[in-house]
Amino acid sequence: MRFDDFIGNRTILARLRTRLREGRFPHGLLFGGPEGVGKRTAAVMFAKALNCSEAESGDFCDACAQCRKIDAGVHADVVLVRPEEEGSAIKIAQIRDLLETLALRPLEGKHKVYIIDPADAMNDAASNALLKGLEEPPDDTSFMLVSSNPQALLATVRSRCQTYPFGPLTLEELRSFGSDELALRWARGSIGFLKALDLPVLHQRRDAALEFLETAIHAKEDQFAEVISASADLSRSKAEFEPHLNAMAVLMEDLLYIREGATGRIVNIDLEARLRKLAADMPAEQFTRVADFLRTIEINLERNVNRQVLTDSLSLAANLTMYKVNADKIGNDNPAKSR
Repeated sequence: MRFDDFIGNRTILARLRTRLREGRFPHGLLFGGPEGVGKRTAAVMFAKALNCSEAESGDFCDACAQCRKIDAGVHADVVLVRPEEEGSAIKIAQIRDLLETLALRPLEGKHKVYIIDPADAMNDAASNALLKGLEEPPDDTSFMLVSSNPQALLATVRSRCQTYPFGPLTLEELRSFGSDELALRWARGSIGFLKALDLPVLHQRRDAALEFLETAIHAKEDQFAEVISASADLSRSKAEFEPHLNAMAVLMEDLLYIREGATGRIVNIDLEARLRKLAADMPAEQFTRVADFLRTIEINLERNVNRQVLTDSLSLAANLTMYKVNADKIGNDNPAKSR
């Protein structure tokens, strides 16, 4: 892939290519933004442009030995630092190994590049060790930090890097990849998500989340057993719990777009009729309460909480009957002082 083939965030590439041509390429870069929008791809591209032996300044050929070695991950001067095990931290020993090579001149290219991805996986000790390299790097060295959560980095690390915020791709940009329209909308601007998306699994999770919402919202007092049963189904699998909640959050966003008249932004376009009915049935205050409760669940996901207690509470928050009972109670508790 060449620079001209990169889709989305073109302004960032243009600015950095200009700096590369002017010989002012930064020694410390932080590429922040959502997962799957091309941050690491851009870092690798600039590593090629800094070392390509054939292309003009500010570009790379993607065919010479330098470019091919970088693509293969075997270039001696382009180092990718990442957690040794999935989900673990980048440790101080890994950063110390990197710093030991800092004073050495490039072995086979023109420029040494250290890509740290995800940079927010560095523990505090590793981050503090990296500061030594960021403070006074050699002229022929660049650090490229990639992170979907740049605020998790130490402020001292962020302050020594030039930050370039990558944004989600537009729907039009995603359409250039050619895919099912529903999949494109569910990708939410992420190429990585689009490529990894399993549409049949998505349908299953989304339909389960929508059925739960419909059951929870419309159940009468004598149907609460059905609500609890739907809650148990939704919370039974620990692995599926968060994906189901994510699907519900997207459905709630669609309901908001319908309420606000922004139907062009709906993700679940094939469910618009059912979503319109839900949006019409829910009072604004109840809608806000459900959305707030979903955010509360999201905050508590990392804790060892009872999943069904959370979904039971969510179903009660969503239920129209309970909403009306509470609204009547509040009205009775606060009678008008004057007529």
